[in-house]
Amino acid sequence: MKRLALLAAAVAIGLSSLPAEAAKVRIGYWSSGVSLGFGSFLEAGKFMEKQGLEAEFVKFPDVNAPTKAMAASAIDFAIGASAGSAFSVAADGLPMSIVLATQVADLDFVVMADSPITKMEELKGKKIGMSPSGSATAAISSAILIKNYGMTASDFEAVPGADPRLAQFLVQKNIDAAALRTVTIALLPDVKLRKLSTFRAEWAKITGKPAAPVLGVGLMRNEWMKANPEAAAKVIAGMRNAFEAGKADKAAVAKALMAAGNIPEDDAKAYAALWDGIYTVSMEPADIASMKAEFEVFKSVGAVKGDLPDAALNPSPYEASKAIK
Repeated sequence: MKRLALLAAAVAIGLSSLPAEAAKVRIGYWSSGVSLGFGSFLEAGKFMEKQGLEAEFVKFPDVNAPTKAMAASAIDFAIGASAGSAFSVAADGLPMSIVLATQVADLDFVVMADSPITKMEELKGKKIGMSPSGSATAAISSAILIKNYGMTASDFEAVPGADPRLAQFLVQKNIDAAALRTVTIALLPDVKLRKLSTFRAEWAKITGKPAAPVLGVGLMRNEWMKANPEAAAKVIAGMRNAFEAGKADKAAVAKALMAAGNIPEDDAKAYAALWDGIYTVSMEPADIASMKAEFEVFKSVGAVKGDLPDAALNPSPYEASKAIK
């Protein structure tokens, strides 16, 4: 009996020394726009794997698709879900939480250099290109025109499209103006554009604060987060480490973009140079207050409905991640 007891103890010790099975997380991101830069660098640098996670990256061709995929339990975390759609699902009570601010709205209102339009007030009655309905960019664009310039939704025609298509529409005179990401403008040196204003300046007029509006958020499925609290914190730690690494090594960011998006080297470098201004990984009290204010602005112009529950903005994984390197 004594021998059997010793054998059992030895087996127990051996099992306890085996490495724990890595938690699996399915991470989704839009394979275009601003999401492409962070997503491709996060994936190429294996920042999740360095946290001991088994990561599966799922790319989507549509800006609102990651949020829809999470609602269908097809992914566990979206690195840059549209703030607009994230606010909507949170207000509707769907089982997912905003756990990070990840992208800021670094966009400009632009026209062609030869356009007769010289100021924002003159956009009334015009065709304005912006991201598709449901995106944070569309909601912010509408809020700016309505709040700052006294327009109604019927005073301008919103023409939806991805940035490259909107730039093409501008050149072809199919639209009068567009809200374009600074990343996109940097990649169009041969297209002569004139800036009318910036999202940052216009948002400051609305809120009275200098911070740019949040464009993308880290959205996490509640069921997965509850089942994997330690892994949830590791996901945030991986995001934070990727953000800091991108700030320090723009060449690596450009390399990841070139590989993931088949982007020319000069374009990839121009994109990477904007890293510090278009991304963030934060869920401090100020971020939460900013997103609550943004929800109210969106609600005032009809972009979202209902109320945003406090529980929908969950800083717990972010706070727990501070103890992880």
